[in-house]
Amino acid sequence: MKTSIFVTLTFLSVLLFSNFSSGAEAIKIDFENGKTDGWEFIDDETAKPEGPSKWEIRDGKLDGKSLYQGSNIWGNKPPSKGTGKEDSCLLGTYAIYQGRDFTDFTMEMDVFAADNDGMGIVWGFTGEDKHHRVIMINDKWPSPALDKVGGPFMKLQQRVGQEEPWYKIIEVVKDGYKPYVEGKRLHWTLSVINGEAKFKREDGLSISAKVGQTTGKVGIQLYAQQADFDNIVITPSIAAVDARGKLATTWSLIKSSQ
Repeated sequence: MKTSIFVTLTFLSVLLFSNFSSGAEAIKIDFENGKTDGWEFIDDETAKPEGPSKWEIRDGKLDGKSLYQGSNIWGNKPPSKGTGKEDSCLLGTYAIYQGRDFTDFTMEMDVFAADNDGMGIVWGFTGEDKHHRVIMINDKWPSPALDKVGGPFMKLQQRVGQEEPWYKIIEVVKDGYKPYVEGKRLHWTLSVINGEAKFKREDGLSISAKVGQTTGKVGIQLYAQQADFDNIVITPSIAAVDARGKLATTWSLIKSSQ
């Protein structure tokens, strides 16, 4: 009996270790090869922003080469002249990593912002009309805002469709928002585990909320912002709840074998 329990416990430890480590090899992107292979650049055609975008690799403001967007692509046009609201939502352009889809993951990157406008991370991206995002802005826009919350702010949002209001707010930092520093190295960390998203900046400002579990591509979104991105690290994760579930199941097997 003791031997059987020992074998089972040994199997359990291997199971738990493999659960946390499986698929956890980090994807590191530094753009030093000068290529944008593996990335897709999308201007939000569902909102028809003022553009187009201009994504390129350049000798940037970070470490060697970086991914840079240099246009002022912004906002949404009304559906026809004299109707709707112009620039009522932070819309613009995306850089989407095409390497693989992610469900649970951590993503980090260095950022250098040349302007005070909108920038952030998207995930669960299966299209312009279906994804989540965390986005921040130092400026007052959008004004007026469709969701009634104009800048400056940090928002965690879900895309809800191809037409107004485009996004719904899940969580927002407004009164406690601190402007990000323009013209200096910034660092972002986003983790999405078990359907909970947590985003944190190098200065400690953070936002988090339950967003539900999604699977899709990850990437960057900009609104009227020129910025460099470098040292991107994406680490896939296996959700801890899976390990706890396997733990409970294995202990049930141990008890039943006694």
